[in-house]
Amino acid sequence: MTLFVRRPLTGPDTLGERFRQVREERRLSLDDVAKVISVPAKYLAAIEAGRHDQLPGLVYARNFVRQYAKFLEISETAALERFTSEDEIVRGKKPQAPRLVPRANTEFPWYIRYAWFIYGALAIVAVGGYLVWQVFNLIEAPMLQVTEPAGDVATSEPLITIVGQTDPSVTVKINNQQTEVDADGSFQETINLEPGLNTLKIIAVRKYSQTAVVERRILLEQKE
Repeated sequence: MTLFVRRPLTGPDTLGERFRQVREERRLSLDDVAKVISVPAKYLAAIEAGRHDQLPGLVYARNFVRQYAKFLEISETAALERFTSEDEIVRGKKPQAPRLVPRANTEFPWYIRYAWFIYGALAIVAVGGYLVWQVFNLIEAPMLQVTEPAGDVATSEPLITIVGQTDPSVTVKINNQQTEVDADGSFQETINLEPGLNTLKIIAVRKYSQTAVVERRILLEQKE
């Protein structure tokens, strides 16, 4: 088995050799350059020697080359292109393994496949809840309040006024006699009392609903 060994790329036409020549023409050491461009001297030496395997990584190495070329007043673009070309030769390009294209998954996730069922069930529940609420409101006894008299009373006056509040669409009766309900749901009716105890039965009812009932006992006392 033959092992692949990386060897430095050297020669008069290499980028590293060009860098070295220009640096020496200016009578600069690697340490001099390293101090100015803030690149360790060992990496500058690796670039000049073509020892790419001693560089920290391609991204860092390209940045070092760009800074070195700029300092030496050499075209940065040309230097980077030459470095990339030489790096491919030194490191060797490995053939990329063919990428397997995954087979398209035509099956929808379970939550999508059953989405119609879930939405349908939710719709049924919502409609059912609404219908139940409507039916409950329909059959529920309407609101009925009798404010006057507020309770059972005794009076010597033969007339008493019944005042109350309910829903505008409700039918109100006092002792089976229908009473007019105003647009705001209020009603009032004057009743003739008989001597003794009078029981007034006020009812409120709408179509199909239960009946709301309020009773008032009115004692008509004889005047002396």
